[in-house]
Amino acid sequence: MAPAAALDAVIADVRLHPVGTNPDGFFTALHHIDLLSHLALRFAGDAHYHLDSAHETGSAWRPVEALTVAAVPLSRAQYHYAQAMVPLATLSKPNPDTSTAARLHDIEHHCALRMHLHAAAQSLDEARTALRTPTPAPVRSPSKPSPVATSEQSPSRRAR
Repeated sequence: MAPAAALDAVIADVRLHPVGTNPDGFFTALHHIDLLSHLALRFAGDAHYHLDSAHETGSAWRPVEALTVAAVPLSRAQYHYAQAMVPLATLSKPNPDTSTAARLHDIEHHCALRMHLHAAAQSLDEARTALRTPTPAPVRSPSKPSPVATSEQSPSRRAR
């Protein structure tokens, strides 16, 4: 499976199984972290394979660059899912306290959870964009012009 197709499959699975605030949400978040970890490992392995090929055959570096650029937002998505585990753990515990203070505390955890899940979704979209956006060919700089002679290096006009 091509890297873009693998990423699309992971994104589809993440969207098909949203993280809830019940005890199942904790397991779902762990499942998403697992998928992202495997995908990041796959991207690293593919980049290494293409890097070896590029060194041996002089082929294009495009796959290496695309895979490594896409790995950054993948890692960021993993980070946000890991950060979401704290509010998930708190919200999944049964809380008999129904006071206003307890409800406000739960609202804070809901907000933190939604913020991290939204950031993870954005990171996955960034990874998709990184894989689909063509990397421009490196621009070769023109050869350096010869240095201009300074007055100390060039003979004086008076000396002539």
